[in-house]
Amino acid sequence: MANHLSPAKLSRVEKATIGRQLHQRLVERTQLGPAEPALDIFVPQLADVTERLETHVSGKNAALAARAAYNDRIESDDEGVDTWARHIESFLSIEGRRRHSAFASAARILHAAAFPGGLDVLDARVPDENARMRATLTVLRSPEHAPTLVGIKLPLEWIDFLEAALVESDQAYADRAAARGIQGEHVYMGRNVEAEWVHLVGRYKKYVESRALPGDAERAMENRALLAPLTDALAHAKAVAATRATRRAKKAAEPPAEPPTA
Repeated sequence: MANHLSPAKLSRVEKATIGRQLHQRLVERTQLGPAEPALDIFVPQLADVTERLETHVSGKNAALAARAAYNDRIESDDEGVDTWARHIESFLSIEGRRRHSAFASAARILHAAAFPGGLDVLDARVPDENARMRATLTVLRSPEHAPTLVGIKLPLEWIDFLEAALVESDQAYADRAAARGIQGEHVYMGRNVEAEWVHLVGRYKKYVESRALPGDAERAMENRALLAPLTDALAHAKAVAATRATRRAKKAAEPPAEPPTA
């Protein structure tokens, strides 16, 4: 395994954390002085790139949390659609099976028109189910079927409840799609900022290392302190990678398990 680990291999969260720590240490050094324009110029640059990277990290996390919440909403609202669809379909089916009702035949016709596939549609994807249920609403609200609904005494508020559930379900699905788009935007924009971060931190590291003078122990200590957040993170990442590689090698070297004896 290579001895060098590139900062580019660090996660976005790690980059943001390291950037903030590098900035803080450089600010502390600048406050103590003396002024060093070639070094001090990195203060606003590190602050800017780190702030933008943190924005995309937090934005992505917020979008992920929103998507998870919308997933729960979608499940809950879809259950509302399913429930009122089952109420109405069952009511029409029962009324259509009556032997001595003047509206039995009309109920069967309405049932076939409103639920041509029965309740199979409830197993479809939410957008497909909702589109079919809106067609069902159109049938249920059509004037030619109004006398049938009155005759069989189907609670008309059930139709209103189904429509309201569809509105909520469609909105939850649209909100999740919007959250997905926001998450994708943060991923894309964050990738660009990461590239900036890698370039800036690389320049910063080279400059700090160039400050070392032979025999100047104080300057060498200061340089190590300025770069410690980066070098410590890289050393940790390298150690973790080495441990994983060792585990994989040991696992690959293990003899295959013998089959159990009868």
